[in-house]
Amino acid sequence: MKKILTLICFVFMSMATFAQNGPRERIKAFKVAYITEKLNLSSSEAQQFWPIYNAHEETIETLRKRERKLMKALREENNGPDGLTDKRAGNFLDEYLKAEEQKSISRKKLVTDLKKVLSNKKILRLIKAEADFHKRMLDRIKERKKRH
Repeated sequence: MKKILTLICFVFMSMATFAQNGPRERIKAFKVAYITEKLNLSSSEAQQFWPIYNAHEETIETLRKRERKLMKALREENNGPDGLTDKRAGNFLDEYLKAEEQKSISRKKLVTDLKKVLSNKKILRLIKAEADFHKRMLDRIKERKKRH
C-alpha cells in the first residue's frame, strides 16, 4: 500500500511539474517517476537515495553545461577545429578530458555512496533504469522527427 501511495505521489508531482515548468523539468519528473518505479525503493531507502542521487545529477549537469560551453566556444573560434592552432586544440582537449574525468569520478562516488544505503542489485537496477530511460527518450525524439 505504501508503494502505491508513493507512486501516486510521484505521479501528482510529475503532473504539477508539467503544468508549471518547461521540457527539462518534465523530463526530470519522468526520470524520477521511472527510476522510482524500477528501483521499488522502500520509504527508508528513498529518503537516503534521493539526496545522494540528486547531488550526483547536479554535478553531472554542471559538467555537461561546461562541456556544452566548451563545444560552443570551439564552434565559434576560427571556424571550428580546423581553424585552431595545435596548441589551442590541445587546450580544448585537456578541458574536455578534465570534464570526462570528473564525470567518471562522480559516477564512482555515486556507486560508493549508494552501497551504504542500497543493495548491489538495486544499484545495478538503477544503472539499467538510467540506460533504459535514455534509450526511451532518444526513441521519442526519433519518433517526433519522423512525424515532422
